[in-house]
Amino acid sequence: MIFFSPEVEGLTSTSANHIANMAKEMIRNLDTSLANMVFYSTEVSLIGSEKSNVLRQGNTDKDVTAVADMLHRTARAKSLIAWLREAIKAKERLLKEAESLTLDDYAREKGITLEKEPQLETALTEDDYYASLSLDERNRYYELETLAAVIGEEIHPDGHFADARKELDERNSKPHDVKGDGRDTLIYTYTPTVSGTVVEETYFALQKQYREAQARLNSIKYDCRKAVLESEVKVKTDYAEAMKKYTSSRQLLEAELAKDIRKRVKEISAYRILIPDSLRGIFDEVSHLGKDNVSDKEA
Repeated sequence: MIFFSPEVEGLTSTSANHIANMAKEMIRNLDTSLANMVFYSTEVSLIGSEKSNVLRQGNTDKDVTAVADMLHRTARAKSLIAWLREAIKAKERLLKEAESLTLDDYAREKGITLEKEPQLETALTEDDYYASLSLDERNRYYELETLAAVIGEEIHPDGHFADARKELDERNSKPHDVKGDGRDTLIYTYTPTVSGTVVEETYFALQKQYREAQARLNSIKYDCRKAVLESEVKVKTDYAEAMKKYTSSRQLLEAELAKDIRKRVKEISAYRILIPDSLRGIFDEVSHLGKDNVSDKEA
């Protein structure tokens, strides 16, 4: 229920899916910009000629310093997608749970004792644990997870930024290439367009942000594993005790059950998906991509 509001405020599943798709497109555009980064200009000239032509203009220091902001925007957009996708899944799961409500479950909720053998209860899962977190705590988990993934992808080997940094080092040590021979010999000159210091400072700053995000994420995952283990122990203990006190008394309530299911499905279908305050900025940005407003009315 952390995702939803029973009021009119919020998004329908259809609108949430639309926003998630738009955020995915924004991420694709940002990724393209990062992938096309090059930190040197390329010029070509004929041997013996003083005139050269620029084949490609390298990025500037301003472009490099904007990388962190682009990555954070990507992370926020991915966090928004994660939030919306999880909300849609949660709503679908609630509907499925309501529609598949058994007589045993219904009787348990109403305090009716049915004749049945004690069953091993379902232990807490990782999904259940994260669902038990507050809105801010759960959203923070998604933010840390996506931030670590986004930054890690860039600074690890084969990442766009890591590759560009490596290429800059190679061009600094080998600023010229010669191709061809004779009068057709071409000399390629590679001139850095960014400060090596800026690149290194940005790279190590991103490494620090990645380590910090990963450390906080690991802490949350540790708490989750601990809670799941404790839940498993408790479920097995309760089951053993229940078997000793085995008693039962079952009554059929099929008509009341069907009515209750219809009521639950109607209520869940009306749930609107909430947007956390920390995601409101990126939500507004994505919502205005391509058009002025996104309608939250049911399609």
